[in-house]
Amino acid sequence: MSQAGLGRGAVEPVAVVGMSGVFPGADGIEALRDLLEQGRRVAPERPADRPSEGGSATAPPVCCIPGVGRFDAAFFGIAPIDAEQMDPQQRLFLEQAWSAVEDAGQRPGGLAGGRLGVFVGAQYGDYARLLAAAGELRAQGATGNALAMIANRVSYLLGVHGPSETVSSGEASSLVALHRAVAAIRSGQCDAALCGGVNVLLRPETAVRMLEPGDASPSGQCRVLDAAADGRVAGEGCGVLFLKPLGAALADRNPVHALIRGVGVGHRGGGAQWDASAIEALADLLLHAHTAAGTAPRSLGLLETSGSATLAGDAAEVAALHRAFTPQTAGVAPTEPDCTLGSVKAAIGDAGPAAGIAAIIKAVLALREGRRYGVPGLDRPNPGLARDGGPFVVHRDSRPWPRPAGGPRRAGVTAVSAAGTMAHAILEEWTGPVAGDGVPGGSVPPRTRPVLLSAGSEAGLDAVAAALRGWLLRQGDAGGDRLLRDIAHTLRTGRTDRPFRLALLASSLGELAVLLDAVPARSADPRILRGHAAAGSSGPSGSGPEELARAWVAGAVVAWPVPEEDGAARRLSLPVPPFAGRSHWYRKVEPSAAPSPAAPSPAAPLHAAPPPAADWAERARRWRGETVALESGGEGVALVVLKDARNRNMFTEDLSLGILAAFQAIAADPSFRVAVITGEGPAFAMGGSPQALSDIVEGRMSYTDFPFLYECLLRCPLPVVAAMQGNASGAGFVFGLYADIVVLAEEATYAANFMTFGLTPGFGATMLLPEKLGHGLAAEMMLTGGAYSGAALRERGVPFPVVPRARVLDHALSTARGLAALPAGSLRLMKSSLAGDLLNRLPAAVDAELSVQRKTYAFPEVRERVSRLVTRLS
Repeated sequence: MSQAGLGRGAVEPVAVVGMSGVFPGADGIEALRDLLEQGRRVAPERPADRPSEGGSATAPPVCCIPGVGRFDAAFFGIAPIDAEQMDPQQRLFLEQAWSAVEDAGQRPGGLAGGRLGVFVGAQYGDYARLLAAAGELRAQGATGNALAMIANRVSYLLGVHGPSETVSSGEASSLVALHRAVAAIRSGQCDAALCGGVNVLLRPETAVRMLEPGDASPSGQCRVLDAAADGRVAGEGCGVLFLKPLGAALADRNPVHALIRGVGVGHRGGGAQWDASAIEALADLLLHAHTAAGTAPRSLGLLETSGSATLAGDAAEVAALHRAFTPQTAGVAPTEPDCTLGSVKAAIGDAGPAAGIAAIIKAVLALREGRRYGVPGLDRPNPGLARDGGPFVVHRDSRPWPRPAGGPRRAGVTAVSAAGTMAHAILEEWTGPVAGDGVPGGSVPPRTRPVLLSAGSEAGLDAVAAALRGWLLRQGDAGGDRLLRDIAHTLRTGRTDRPFRLALLASSLGELAVLLDAVPARSADPRILRGHAAAGSSGPSGSGPEELARAWVAGAVVAWPVPEEDGAARRLSLPVPPFAGRSHWYRKVEPSAAPSPAAPSPAAPLHAAPPPAADWAERARRWRGETVALESGGEGVALVVLKDARNRNMFTEDLSLGILAAFQAIAADPSFRVAVITGEGPAFAMGGSPQALSDIVEGRMSYTDFPFLYECLLRCPLPVVAAMQGNASGAGFVFGLYADIVVLAEEATYAANFMTFGLTPGFGATMLLPEKLGHGLAAEMMLTGGAYSGAALRERGVPFPVVPRARVLDHALSTARGLAALPAGSLRLMKSSLAGDLLNRLPAAVDAELSVQRKTYAFPEVRERVSRLVTRLS
């Protein structure tokens, strides 16, 4: 574990083993690196995907993160209504924390039960104010908008027991959080920590408050350390570090991006922000922090300043730095300046409580890449830098950072808040062994290795494959069989499996590169296996790499063999899959004079505050109702019968749980090869109950709270035949059409009757109906809301068999039994292929439907129609 330059009596460094972040102009760490290397400055701009919040027309411009309303709630098992009530800062930090752990080559779920600390710097809470102003603040918003929950929610979802703290110390917040994390690790309060900061500015008033009077740049540029500095530009950001003691990081074979040697925290006292006492206090803080770390300020080759971006403020900070460096340079002959000053604010704006973590990540990148990043747009340096013999230099362009002769590269990061909190962190490059660099560990024989990639969508899968190809290009020719082993090991053991999957069977790095190049073209190369995971997929048909990989891409849980040489495999920092999020802004429904909904209909409504998806699945496993029956249709066919004839098979809570329970049982029973679903009585399925419809219109729930109702037939690993012998309307009609094969009855009526109530379609109908019925007929059915007999649909050319009602079930069972005679593996693969395309397109269709529906909910006529329906059926 030794490293030259640790210093006598120095405590064990803390290793940065994983990191993740999103900033203005940079949707990830590597994008931030490219932005810094190219010397680009992000222009302040308000994204179009945010709710209107009003406010002052003279509010300062903000450097924003695009897409902060998007969140992968389903991935984390969070109900949509809860997600919509959550501050985007909670969502952002949760996703970035998850990615930081995966960047370390570890599976986040494996941390459960451990002593992991979570520390985050945050300050503002705009989202709660927007919810309240729109009249949309609900019970879930209490925890959804508490700053403490930014850290606590991560701890809860990971199931960890270390300290969990949100720190609010202005611009110094995330460095103070880092100080707490390092101290907690060193004191034994936790074995590892997630640490970072987050800042999202949704209201102009917050941007005004964030900048002191006179601090906002009239030019809209953050000219830090420039003679033309005229103030700051407010910005956003979210960054997370995964930290471990260096010894633990090496024992766990994690990558080491950089080391944290120490962090000091203090306050300027009672003076003004940059008066003489404040300058002295900052100088003393630097000296104290370096003494405690066993380092010296003069050893810094790079220093990220707090960067007030004013002529006087920058000059005062430089004066404090000179004072901290002076005791070590007194009496020494002047030398060429060798400590580069900079500030990430010049590129991405002032991220407030997240500014410190942005600067830390910039410093880690500089240490890792051996680069001194410049100050974008620098014209003339601040005159305060012009001191004879001074160690500081500032430059506009990015330059190489040679390793000093006396030890490793070292960087400092300083943050000073307007309220007086000061912090200084000392970072150092790691010059020891890293994964794949040829360190001892036994020979690695050539062998075919499955390289496993997964994501939440087809587009995400393509993106992570392209990112891995780019990563390989940056490695050059180094590594050979050892690096291929480490790549395969990291992706197999250090990722949470997502539904869209890709397995590449490679025996060399060159072969892996060729296969990655072929992925975008959907190559038929047998070494490229692509699939969509389905619940209950059968296990592998053999023990070879191809059989195991083929089972994995279909969704099976595979016990991968571990070759002896893999015991020495190291975890790599590889591209992590993007989240497949959708917009989760609050539902802005204008108040109206519509009468209150009447009492519920006899059909028990779905809960207005549905539990998360994981809870639905657990409740379904305990379900013992009688509204749904699972029977054997003979010869490998499962028969699901909807039996709630009294309520016309509406999607009550009991019926919904029964459907989910039936398909859970089908997926778990290997004797079933095909499923048939039908309805008992005159109705196949009649969609949501009137009360549920009222709850949706009033914003108490969304049909996306129950995604299994419009996904379960697609996600079933077996082909599904819908025997729609009875009437079907609305969501019930759409539900049946999600089956792979549909059989209709001549006498039954079918309707996409959303518009009957003035509502635009949901349940993915706008995508599915044109796919199944053709665009013309689908548009007619959705626009008119009219009912069509099966015989009329046959005349309109629907591509389904339409037979007399008495023969529908027999026809469906006969079709299913014929399918069941085919090879089971081939059936499952074909089902996965056919359903995968629809599942990939479904989230975008649902997003678009919700966006339109929320506008219709505001129409008084719509609310009146729904209210009358509830009253009539009560």
